[in-house]
Amino acid sequence: MRMSLDKLHLCGDFNEQINNAERKLIPHLKRFMECVAGDSEFYSAVQKNAAECTPLLESKRIFGVDPMQAAALIPETAPVMSLLKEIPAIPTAELEDKPQALLWRRYTDAVARYRGTWRHLHEKTPSSAFNAWRQRQINRCHSQLSRETNQAIVHTAIAFELCKGCSMGCHFCGVGAEPLQMVYRYTAENAKLWRDVLDVAVERLGAAAGGGVCYWATEPSDNPDYFKFVADFGEKTGIYPQTTTAAPLRNLDWTREMLQFRREHSTAMDSFSILSLNTLHRVHDIFSAEDLALTALAMQHTEPAVRSRAQSGRNRKVGSGGPQPGPSQDHTIACLSGYLINMAECSVRLISPCPPSGRWPLGYRIYAEGSFSSASELNDFISKTINNCMPEQIAPDDILAFRRDLKFIPSPDEEGFKLLSKYRLHKITGAPHLARLGELIAQGNLTSRRVLQELMAQHQDVLAIMASMQKIFDQGLLEDGFSDKEAAGRQEV
Repeated sequence: MRMSLDKLHLCGDFNEQINNAERKLIPHLKRFMECVAGDSEFYSAVQKNAAECTPLLESKRIFGVDPMQAAALIPETAPVMSLLKEIPAIPTAELEDKPQALLWRRYTDAVARYRGTWRHLHEKTPSSAFNAWRQRQINRCHSQLSRETNQAIVHTAIAFELCKGCSMGCHFCGVGAEPLQMVYRYTAENAKLWRDVLDVAVERLGAAAGGGVCYWATEPSDNPDYFKFVADFGEKTGIYPQTTTAAPLRNLDWTREMLQFRREHSTAMDSFSILSLNTLHRVHDIFSAEDLALTALAMQHTEPAVRSRAQSGRNRKVGSGGPQPGPSQDHTIACLSGYLINMAECSVRLISPCPPSGRWPLGYRIYAEGSFSSASELNDFISKTINNCMPEQIAPDDILAFRRDLKFIPSPDEEGFKLLSKYRLHKITGAPHLARLGELIAQGNLTSRRVLQELMAQHQDVLAIMASMQKIFDQGLLEDGFSDKEAAGRQEV
């Protein structure tokens, strides 16, 4: 039941536009940027005297890179960006005599374009109700989370865990992974269930299933059969998903299998989470720049990374001796608006990102959860949650209330009202009925039917009122049905 998507290749068009020499140089430019981002001594040496840094580069097995050209891309202050995000906004004219700097800019632009294309291909499912629900979650996040966080959130429709728990125990784990308890091995019985589950995912989610991943609060290398599962995923969806490991040095055979698998299926860029400077040095000693051409290094050990960590999961328990919380208290690493499926314990949750809080300490809210023993039971869960949790319109008996994080601001002079969140001001103005509509919703205890009746009594345009209510709903500005008794965030389905 393989998806009929054209097979994606990372930077496919760009690869056709460069020559062999440029193609060989890019991994070494990438390693140069890795050292800049992850090694403060390397960064300082380049900043101090780039012209004399060729021996330093060669000691890192960086060959062919002109440090003077590459240094033109380095900000004056220590870099806080990831390697493949925007480079400093240096005018192209200033780089015309620096072809290596221009090549790196072209490469990072190509990666960004690919990611945009990849996201677009996996946005929609066959279910209009799921699509509308997902868009409401995106709209809500744009109101509740910072611009930088929202740029990083993919809102993928599905994610799988192939273990129960994680062996790493990273002190900064934003999703609070439990200790490793169970590994889902690729036995004949498990493989059949896995492939049947993938069939359900493709049938219900369509192309969006290909945007999923096969890890969450887990370490992929904990599962010796990980790449057998990922191969099935690729065969079913047409996309071989991205993998991130925090243990690239623990089992080098597994890691080399990961690198080889990506070379054979270049539909994404994998990632190593680098937990210390020593790990960065060892990774660079063991693997060549060419080995890691399709592997990003996420520098988790640097001060900018520590300060930008989501205050969720284990980060909410930071003691006086640990890193102090930075400006990222509303940040979340959760990137799923859809189904989180654990194959080891056959559990499933419907979740979506949100700011970490006492109510939602892992940076995502849980709309429903259940279990399954067969693919058909999983299919039933998806059907029920689409019907119960994803209304496309407001029902007459729904209680209308603005989200708890929004401040209601009457604006009668503008024929309407405003809603202020930490990151955004929403203006709902320009029609006679809007001021009163906002007041009624702000009460937080009236049904949709009652609100409509109140406004109709004032001889307001019923169709215009209903359209305004629907727009407010679609923008994710309303509380979405959680009652006090559901404060734990869980509905059994």
